[in-house]
Amino acid sequence: MRLLLISRDDILSVMNDEAAERAFRLLAGLTRNGFHLLATAPQPDKWLGEHGSPDDALLGPNSIRKRLTDAGGTLDGVYYVRLSMLTQKRNREDALKDMLQRYSAKPEETVLLSSVKKFARAAGEMGIRATLLGRERKLIDELEKLSEETATKAEN
Repeated sequence: MRLLLISRDDILSVMNDEAAERAFRLLAGLTRNGFHLLATAPQPDKWLGEHGSPDDALLGPNSIRKRLTDAGGTLDGVYYVRLSMLTQKRNREDALKDMLQRYSAKPEETVLLSSVKKFARAAGEMGIRATLLGRERKLIDELEKLSEETATKAEN
């Protein structure tokens, strides 16, 4: 079972970018080629059921889920990581362990793409292939690399 974890905010950062269509086609291809895709997000202090919340981007008419579905892919869900000043490291580790368990995925079969340095570090320490996104590493570039690797493995 292969698992692809991407920060919701990193996906949102490409939603209106010129490379958005390419990013969603790459994500769709990865989900069709055996990856389960989970978006990760910090758990909100309060759950608001009102329009205009950050999660409209996940479920609304121009949402991540809709755009991915239109490209032929699937978003398995969103995993909300609990926030706490005193237990933040443990919460990240527990969340990663829980995601692996829920999808029966091994760390070496899991890829995490995130601009959250501490989350990427925690994943890497667990044996998950973690890439810290930023100025040097863009989501679209990492998706292209992963797609090429997946295609090469499928050929062999």
